[in-house]
Amino acid sequence: MNSIFQPTLGRLGQLIFESPHTGIEPRLEFFLEIEFEEGEFDGETEKPFFRASQIVVPAKSWQDLENSSHEFPWAPKPGSVDASMRLFGEQNPADLTALRFGAIQAGKIAATFRTEIDFEIEADRDELGQVELEFSDFPLEVGPLKIATSLEKRYHGAPEEITGAISGIIDLDAYGPVTKVPGGFELEIVQ
Repeated sequence: MNSIFQPTLGRLGQLIFESPHTGIEPRLEFFLEIEFEEGEFDGETEKPFFRASQIVVPAKSWQDLENSSHEFPWAPKPGSVDASMRLFGEQNPADLTALRFGAIQAGKIAATFRTEIDFEIEADRDELGQVELEFSDFPLEVGPLKIATSLEKRYHGAPEEITGAISGIIDLDAYGPVTKVPGGFELEIVQ
């Protein structure tokens, strides 16, 4: 089944996230995105897209991930990773219970993990069933650190106040200054 799903590009995203109404204080979260080559499924051209989000690990920056290993409970237990593959017009659930990061080189970090995607629930594709994919030292481009819109609103878009609010959550030396971008605020990575 790995021959059907050929990855072409991977990204490691990062976000300062909070959810005041559910009791989640501001925290650093990571997410993985993997694009795949277009393929033909049942006579239709599809471009699979995998995303794993809400990755919360003991880190103060993307640089802390280098050569680290992490384990997560099965979804939907607390602390699990929210993962899925977009295919057949559906978000097909996936599990990600272990993740290992390798070396950082030229703004990319290697990631090794295995995931099992269930195509029976959302896409109703019993013929595919549950597909296991494995990624070994797959290079992920590291994206900028995005700031939750709730923090942006609370501090009225003032970069100095946003920086002050997140200084205890992240290692500011791993990032550039807070800058306004379309759709919000972010900090570029420092290499």
